[in-house]
Amino acid sequence: MKKQVFLLLVGAFLTFGTMNSFAQSFNAGLFAGATASQVDGDKYYGYHKLGLTAGAYVNLPVSEHFALQMELKYTQMGAHSSIKEQVEYNYLPYNLRLHYAEIPLMLRYDFGHFTVYGRSLDFLTLEAGISLDFLLKHRGEMDYATQYWKLNFFSATGNIGAHFAITDHLGIGVRWMYSILPMQTNPTPQWLFDHSWNKVLQATVTYNINAPVR
Repeated sequence: MKKQVFLLLVGAFLTFGTMNSFAQSFNAGLFAGATASQVDGDKYYGYHKLGLTAGAYVNLPVSEHFALQMELKYTQMGAHSSIKEQVEYNYLPYNLRLHYAEIPLMLRYDFGHFTVYGRSLDFLTLEAGISLDFLLKHRGEMDYATQYWKLNFFSATGNIGAHFAITDHLGIGVRWMYSILPMQTNPTPQWLFDHSWNKVLQATVTYNINAPVR
């Protein structure tokens, strides 16, 4: 079932890109990078779980400085105990590996009309939006306090970030992501309690295929 959903998401993304290509008004590109994540709701702290992310995007300008961007990406998240937690606090080793297919929908704003000491800030773009997240698989040990909680197949994440253009086609993106719908739930939750939330830092290298995106 999860594979079928993932293939459906891929098909939807390709259809979206094809429709925009006929309009000849979109930008498209690829990105890949690294993540550092943790899970809010367990007793462990810190961005100790390292992972990878990669995907593609289509970017549609809607005004002189605003653009809408849709992405399809694979992202590794999770949590990992630190040496300090194991040695000083005598916590058990903990390593949770989560694999997601994500569809971020982002609103982007470029600073091309701003200048600092006579230099244009057209290399800087800020972005914010949400992503729809689908859990493909998970591996590893759970925190003993949450080991019987349900990992949710569907969740959603809020995203804020910035993109820095290096050349017309290459850039660097940074993003902070936090769940707005829980990724894990107690079978008998109490409102905002007894939930877990993904918390992720992401850095990527981007390659824009056709027109430059600032």
